[in-house]
Amino acid sequence: MFVSRFFFALVAVMAAQLAAPVMAAPAPKPTPTPNPFQYSGYVRSYYFTRQNATGYPQTFKAINQASFNTAISLHLQYTFENSPITIGGTYLYANPLNGCTTPVSHLSLPCGKQSFTGQFNVPTNPDDTLPGFVLSTLYEAYVQYKDPTLYFKIGDQLFTTPWANPSDSRLKPVAFEGGDLTYNFNRQWTGEAAYMDRFESRASSAFDNATMLTSHPVDGPGVAANIFTPGGSSITTSGFGYARLGYSGTFTANLHFYDFIDIANALWFDGKYMWAKSHSKPFIAWQAGAEQNTGRAVIGKISSSIFGLQLGVSPWKNVDLTVGYNYVPQQSDTITLPAGVACGSNNQIKITTPGVTFPYFLPSGGTTNCFVNATGTTTVYYGGWASPYTDSYATDTLFCTSISQGLIDRRSPGSGVKFAVTLQTGDHRGRLIASQAYYQYGNSAAGTSPTQETDVDGTWFFRKPASGPYHGLLIRHRYAERDQKNTLLYGGTPVFKYNRTQLEFDF
Repeated sequence: MFVSRFFFALVAVMAAQLAAPVMAAPAPKPTPTPNPFQYSGYVRSYYFTRQNATGYPQTFKAINQASFNTAISLHLQYTFENSPITIGGTYLYANPLNGCTTPVSHLSLPCGKQSFTGQFNVPTNPDDTLPGFVLSTLYEAYVQYKDPTLYFKIGDQLFTTPWANPSDSRLKPVAFEGGDLTYNFNRQWTGEAAYMDRFESRASSAFDNATMLTSHPVDGPGVAANIFTPGGSSITTSGFGYARLGYSGTFTANLHFYDFIDIANALWFDGKYMWAKSHSKPFIAWQAGAEQNTGRAVIGKISSSIFGLQLGVSPWKNVDLTVGYNYVPQQSDTITLPAGVACGSNNQIKITTPGVTFPYFLPSGGTTNCFVNATGTTTVYYGGWASPYTDSYATDTLFCTSISQGLIDRRSPGSGVKFAVTLQTGDHRGRLIASQAYYQYGNSAAGTSPTQETDVDGTWFFRKPASGPYHGLLIRHRYAERDQKNTLLYGGTPVFKYNRTQLEFDF
């Protein structure tokens, strides 16, 4: 009886439910259509001071430098509706507001640099690595295709690889002109190929078919003194080709190939493994490479290899510790020097006859590179890594590179070790990076030039970035102090101090 009543009650409930009016399901909220037009940019002010040999200009004939400049950069891009195609561009304008607005104005007084002539009151020269003159450039103008598998960009663009990168440490980044293609084979493997025929340096408003090693730029030493360039002109080259095979899984690794046309071919390998499950996040990173001159070898004989290792750990929250080491083996040839070339008293190659080229890529900055033997022959020491697009920028990929210098900028074999600590506030508005690096240049036969550098880099964000046009207001100060030994014997600057103060508004 109970089962019968339960059955009839269940039927009654079901009938009532069927007789009830059907309520329509609420319509899903419409997905907002992404805005195809996007913009971003920054206003960036810098004040640079360089103390060259500090208080000893009469002894070392080095004049201190200072520059102030402000830039505004605006990036615009448009993505076509229901399409993976984007067009974009970035324009930058900078003006020091001091009347010294052109590179030509810095060739003569009152704007230009002057050499030390024994005066007691030594003037201050501009620091044109900033630079201290006007910049006006459309440094990005590109068409881009991007889907989950394929990425392709052609035109003027920022390009990021170990030995050709944006080097954004001044008012504007370095840009390149060419095409870049990346293909994702699967979740682990990626292939990339690129060709860049020109580049625009950090202190230039135009793309050029030379490099930092084949020209006479205002922001770097440029062509070495042992390579003759008629009339002080640049050595034109056809850019570089690049290929990469990358793996991302339990560890990451990349194999890179560069063809710096008529300069050198370089093979580069890097990788990193992190113990992600560990609370202190320890990691190990490695890098190695080999480079040889190629084609016309316009900057001379190059034979270099690099080995590097970096260890890191985060022992406490917001505290990171790293130590990095790099080694560049020395190469040497024992030869009879050609006419017009001598090994000077400072054990460095000297061109004694104008117009003569000694075709080697030699160490610089006070590093010894030759030794006269008792037999009358000369042993030439070389082996440094030639980096056409980062030379003198201190933005290369080596673990031991510091704010003002490293093995690459000295164009030298040797070794370097760098200890660094990074501290952040709990809300990540404040960051402090401090490092100490030690370098060993030269050799026991020709003489050594030990160098060390202490760096401090502090950044403060006034307010955490939020939605809307405000992306952050920050102030950043970087200080570098470099000490170099044996400069009275071999040249170079004994004490160098660098201050960089940056105020930036991002939108």
